[in-house]
Amino acid sequence: MSINSEILFLAMGVAFFATLIGVPLLRRLLMARNVIDTPNSRSSHTQPTPRGGGVVVVLAVIAGIAILKMGEQAWPTDLFPIIIIAFLLGCVSLTDDIRNLSPGLRLLCQALAVGIALAIAPELVLTSIPFLPFWLASIVTAMIWVWFINLYNFMDGIDGITGVQTATISIGICLLGITGAISFDIVAPIAIIGVASLAFLFWNWAPAKIFLGDVGSIPLGFILGWALLYITHEGAWVAAVIIPGYYLADATITLLKRAIRGEKVWTPHREHFYQMPVLHNVRHDLIVLRIILANAVLVCISIWVTPMDYIYALSIGSLIILGLLWHLSRLGRP
Repeated sequence: MSINSEILFLAMGVAFFATLIGVPLLRRLLMARNVIDTPNSRSSHTQPTPRGGGVVVVLAVIAGIAILKMGEQAWPTDLFPIIIIAFLLGCVSLTDDIRNLSPGLRLLCQALAVGIALAIAPELVLTSIPFLPFWLASIVTAMIWVWFINLYNFMDGIDGITGVQTATISIGICLLGITGAISFDIVAPIAIIGVASLAFLFWNWAPAKIFLGDVGSIPLGFILGWALLYITHEGAWVAAVIIPGYYLADATITLLKRAIRGEKVWTPHREHFYQMPVLHNVRHDLIVLRIILANAVLVCISIWVTPMDYIYALSIGSLIILGLLWHLSRLGRP
C-alpha cells in the first residue's frame, strides 16, 4: 500500500483540530473536578493549573491513526498493538493524575507494557549490542525503553517543553522517512503525533492554561520510544540518539547526580537543567525557545551530516547538547 496524501492530510487535520478544540473543553471539566496542579516549593509554575490535557492528545492521535486504518494506509505492522498498549498506559496514568499511584506500581505497569511490546515485536531488541545474547539484549532494550518513558515524564516540568520535544522527534523521524533514510511507512502515524503536539502547544505555551499530565507524557514517551527503536532497527541509530539527545542528556545527568547523592530519584525536584533558569526568574518561553533552536540544529545534523560521517555527526551533536546544558545552567544568573 502507498500513502494516500488526501487520507493523510485528513487524519492530520482531525488530530490537530480535535486537540485544538478538545483541550479547552477538557480544561473546564478538569477545573470542575478539581484536577489541579497546585504550586509548591518544588514546582516551576506559580498559578494553579489543571493537568490531564494529554487525554485529548492521546485520543486525537488514536482518531487520526484510525482514519489511516480506514484509508488502508501503509504503516509498521507493530503499530496497532503499540497504540493499544499506549492507550492502556494512558488509563493507568490518568488514574495516577487523579489519585497518585505509588512509584512501584507505575514502574511495574510500564515494565509490563514494554515487555509485552517486545514480545510482539522482537525485532526491536537491540541485537547489535556487541557480545550480548538475545535474552540479555532484550533486558537492556526494555530498560532503555522504560527509562525513556520515565524521562519523558520527568522532563515535562515547564510550559511547552514536552510539546516542543514531541514535535521535534516527530519532525526528525518524518524527515528521515522523506529522505529515504528509513522506510516511509512510519511517517504517517508519526506526523499525526507531531500535529497533535503542535495543537496542544497552543494551550500549553507559557503561560500554560493546562498541563499535559502523566496521562499524556507516559503514552507519548512509550510511543516515541517505540519509534526510536524502530528507526534504530532500520539502521538510523545515530539519528535515534541525536534527535532526542537533549532530553536524554538532561534527564540522565540529573538522575545520576541525585542518585550519587543518595536522594530519591523519583521524588519531585527542581534540579533539571531546564529548571535552573526558572529559579532565577527566567520566563518559561525564553527557555523553551533556546531548546527549539538547539533541537532544530540536532535534527539538521541527523538528517544531513550523519550520511556523510556519523562520528562527526555524533561529535557535533554532543557539543550542541553539552553547550545547551551549560547555557541553561548559567541562564539568568547574575
